[in-house]
Amino acid sequence: MYQLYSNSRSPYSKRVHIYLQYRKIPYETVTVALEKLENRKKPFIQINPYGKVPVLNDDGFYLAESSAILRYLEEKHSFDPPFFSKNIQSRGLLNQAINRCESEFCFPGSVLYFAKKFVPEEKWDKNRMKDSSKRIGRHLDVLEGILESNDYLHENQFGFLEILYAPFLKQIELMDIKVPPHVEGWIKRVLAEPSVFSALEN
Repeated sequence: MYQLYSNSRSPYSKRVHIYLQYRKIPYETVTVALEKLENRKKPFIQINPYGKVPVLNDDGFYLAESSAILRYLEEKHSFDPPFFSKNIQSRGLLNQAINRCESEFCFPGSVLYFAKKFVPEEKWDKNRMKDSSKRIGRHLDVLEGILESNDYLHENQFGFLEILYAPFLKQIELMDIKVPPHVEGWIKRVLAEPSVFSALEN
């Protein structure tokens, strides 16, 4: 059985929980207590020298980085239908959207999330946070154009992108942005998906 090293406050860990539950893959959770700095000590640092969660243990094979974990599991299990189409152009567009999700939404979202959750306000880097909010706003404007005629971002189906976005969508009120109407409807659909709801509420 897979082991997932994670922490309940880590949105990147929550991505993997969502995926595993969505694909109905059995696994067990190994909690890494970030508040006790267990991620910076042995034995965890021997598993992932970067000291970050999540990490997947597949019978002694350790893999870090949430999007890499999801791709590995998706390829290993050959689900039907797969998240990644056999059509090379469809895969190319999905990979493009994944990169934009990470760089234009999740990374700036992490700046705001971790500051507001774990850093005293007097120590906030407000210029960086303001810039992050602007980047997210521009990104959501692009998504609004897609969602005007689609319920989901890629091939109009709940999929890989929604899993990547979901933990950050749950915290969107921390991002100091106005959410466009079609994006708002999409967020509600994503958060209502049973695997997303279960993983994020727990």
